[in-house]
Amino acid sequence: MWVAKDHDSTLYIFGTVHLLPDDLTWQRDDMRQAFDNAGTIFFEVDTGPRGQIDATVLTTSLGLRNDGLRLSDRLDNYQLNLLEAAANNGGLTIASLDGMKPWLAAEFLTFAAAQNAGLSSDLSADEALKSRASRSGKNVVYLESLEDQIRASADLPEFIQLDILTETMEQFSILGRDATDIAEQWSVGGTDYLTEKLIRPMKARAPEVFNGLLRDRNRNWVAPLSRFMDDSGTGFVAVGTAHLLGEDSLLTGLREQGYSVQRYHAFKGENVIDTVDAKIQRTR
Repeated sequence: MWVAKDHDSTLYIFGTVHLLPDDLTWQRDDMRQAFDNAGTIFFEVDTGPRGQIDATVLTTSLGLRNDGLRLSDRLDNYQLNLLEAAANNGGLTIASLDGMKPWLAAEFLTFAAAQNAGLSSDLSADEALKSRASRSGKNVVYLESLEDQIRASADLPEFIQLDILTETMEQFSILGRDATDIAEQWSVGGTDYLTEKLIRPMKARAPEVFNGLLRDRNRNWVAPLSRFMDDSGTGFVAVGTAHLLGEDSLLTGLREQGYSVQRYHAFKGENVIDTVDAKIQRTR
């Protein structure tokens, strides 16, 4: 967690992970207190009942093929064999994937691998904080629309989508383990590990993907957060941790607007910026 300040505004910025095991301890007292003190809570998108309906409609229109072609028509023999293996291991059918565009097939396979490893989005940090915000009567603001978020993947050129799908299929057997490692490192504030795992490889291998999924969205989010800071009060931001790491992060954008941004550990003092070096705590 980080905190951004000017002379009369405070904005706590908490990085989340969208897929978590149900036995991971992650809610710390400093985060809870910062959340309770905030009047306005910012999330990426609305994933409530209405949001889920919109997501289904958009995913159908942007992710399913309507041109009479199949996903398999775009794959060579090597990729077809990978698809068959990944689908079988993920408990999916070739027929269900064959009607998808590459970006959506890659997402389905990623979620299947995560579920195989015991991770779920239903108990994610995002959903937990959205539930708490609703129960606490907080003012909730969404930083982007579902269409904006989905189009970040759906509008990628097809050859890039195919590259993402191929890498997902090649790495399918370790995706669940990697997601678990990411969740565990996140729970103890392992930002160096997360930067090496999430940011640097994507930026080096697929700059178009990095720009569309992270850099450009970070830049877009600075504006509504700056408008909040122009007023007075205390807010709380909960967005994916990847958005808070690296040189093109949301934190960098806020610093460029002139705000003081520091790593936040209430038990050590606000200006501590070292990463947490702690043993992973798991409860059963």
